[in-house]
Amino acid sequence: MENVTYAHTLLFSRNNLLRSPFSIGLALDIHHMATPPTTSTALQDHINEILKVDMPTGPGITLLAASLRKWFKPHFVGLEKLPSGPALFVANHSLLALDAFTFHLLMHYDYRRFLRPLADRTLFSNPYYAQTVIPLGAVDGRPDVVRALMDAGKDILLYPGGTREAVKPPEQRYQVDWGERYGFIRLAAEKGYTIVPFASVGPDEYYDQYLTSSELQTSQLFYLLEQFGLMPPDVRADLIPPLPAGMLGSPLPKPKTTFFGFCSPVSLAEYKNKTPTPRQQQRIRQGIEDAIALEIKELLLLRERSRHKDGLLRRMLSV
Repeated sequence: MENVTYAHTLLFSRNNLLRSPFSIGLALDIHHMATPPTTSTALQDHINEILKVDMPTGPGITLLAASLRKWFKPHFVGLEKLPSGPALFVANHSLLALDAFTFHLLMHYDYRRFLRPLADRTLFSNPYYAQTVIPLGAVDGRPDVVRALMDAGKDILLYPGGTREAVKPPEQRYQVDWGERYGFIRLAAEKGYTIVPFASVGPDEYYDQYLTSSELQTSQLFYLLEQFGLMPPDVRADLIPPLPAGMLGSPLPKPKTTFFGFCSPVSLAEYKNKTPTPRQQQRIRQGIEDAIALEIKELLLLRERSRHKDGLLRRMLSV
């Protein structure tokens, strides 16, 4: 089982998580990612719909991109390493997944790479959610959809750490934790796709935590949220975010200067139409994890060397 989240929200309805265009909740749930195709009519309709989606444009996208640039001062390092062809982008994930939203939007708006974030099928049962995220590029993350995207030569965005990394406690900042997830390796190999590892530094510090995810689930506050119908009784434990403390203790993220760094692409063309052995899968994934971990260290060092460029107000609001 693999998961990828793409910005959790803190609001809940009785039956579904509520989400908005500014905090899109995406979670990928890929089970046995390299299993044979079993496309249903409904899933095929979804594939047909998402393949027609073009890069979003308009004043709203322009304003949002400008706001993200102003707030987080994002720096993209290693752009010259990006392949000209389509790729599967994978990275470390941050608390509440705001890294994914920022990266996805600015890669599209500033660098014309329209990545398709993969989403948990259960989220598409919420019509509001589906109608909101599909025009922005989000797709149901089931294997047949991913295969269709790869066959169409689309860029894809995946966070193998998923909710494991997106709701992690503060002491696990900037740690790559993918558990036993290898499905994305098998599927990329099947299609001979290129994997582009990248790292992010900054997003793990957008928020401190009043309560961690595990602490919140055992708290009186969680009980009250359930009693008042603000927390679905059947919500998955791994989708429950911590209680965040942002700028000056508010829900707003701290204006941390953010860095995204690309590693060298990993081509799996030699495995096309094949399934790598478990040892080969482990070797490929370990190489990707190691590259991301090293890039995180280099970005942390780059941030320290660049810290003097941040203004006093930004520094004060980022504490």
